[in-house]
Amino acid sequence: MTGSSTAIITWALRPYITSLKLVYKDHPQIDPHTPLLIETMTFLAQSKTRLVFPEQLAPATMPLTSWVVEPPSESLASKAQQILSQINSSQNKITIAQPGDQFYAHSQGQISAEMQQVLAATKGIQ
Repeated sequence: MTGSSTAIITWALRPYITSLKLVYKDHPQIDPHTPLLIETMTFLAQSKTRLVFPEQLAPATMPLTSWVVEPPSESLASKAQQILSQINSSQNKITIAQPGDQFYAHSQGQISAEMQQVLAATKGIQ
């Protein structure tokens, strides 16, 4: 019984964002084209980091999710490939967020100035 309940909790919390970082730390203002690294956990509790742009994040309708990833424009897809070629290494397996990927972010209450900018750059959260 313990294993199945742990599996259900892990599955339910997989969209939960454990870390959200800017690719370029010196970026003065977060806008829809600012590349972000979003880290979540897999079903087996492994870290999973994905590259996404705020422009791709749309409000989600599923429970325990804030955003769903929409397909990138051709220019953003090309930019994402360039970024990955610069930052990926053998120890650092970052992937591009795929359309349909879901994320859960705390968007209410006390949030950082950076998170406020990220929220403003997305298509909004319901």
